[in-house]
Amino acid sequence: MNVTLDGETTLKVEGDEKVLSIVQTKMENAQKTLTREFSQTIFSTAQINKALVPLVLAIATSGTYGEIAKATYSWWQGNVNSTGGAFSMDMFQGMYGDCSDGSIHPDLIITTQDVFDKLWLRVQPQQRNNMTATPGLAAAGFTGINFNQATVVVDAHCPSGYAFFLNTDYWKMVVHSKRNMVWTDKKVPLNQDAVVRQLLFAGALCCVAPRWQGYIKSIS
Repeated sequence: MNVTLDGETTLKVEGDEKVLSIVQTKMENAQKTLTREFSQTIFSTAQINKALVPLVLAIATSGTYGEIAKATYSWWQGNVNSTGGAFSMDMFQGMYGDCSDGSIHPDLIITTQDVFDKLWLRVQPQQRNNMTATPGLAAAGFTGINFNQATVVVDAHCPSGYAFFLNTDYWKMVVHSKRNMVWTDKKVPLNQDAVVRQLLFAGALCCVAPRWQGYIKSIS
């Protein structure tokens, strides 16, 4: 990601404090942009060049993930309901059960606002908005509805008609120590009155047990 501070803007601002405020604004915008791009790549329905592997590919029943062929090793396949249909509690319960085994079960369900609203209408009379299943979400500013022992939340970048059933115990973010949000030195383009710095990241969102993950698509 590139962050650019052009020379004209710098000249228009007098005083060190105002220059610093511009830099701070640029940094805050870069942070928001990077957060959005992470979310967009994670919920993409296809692999984007040089981006994190999306959830659908990690959970898929076919293809190769982590250099392991899912068609060859069934234990590496996730749970996929590709037909979807009209939302029902039975639909959610079925996927929750497919991703569970004894004490192993999804603890986070991510979906769209539309699907979330359909669930809310079903459970509103006995609504539970506590976050005991995934308390870290509350600290991050999320609110949700408990479904069995999972918390259902909305993400604006979740593709339409999808619901992801995740067991977060089996996901980890691996980040290269030399590219952990590292800023490059200031660079001055030859044909531009500006200063450019790059924010570098290299890492992967890894699922070590796709078997306990799942998703439903085409929910109406």
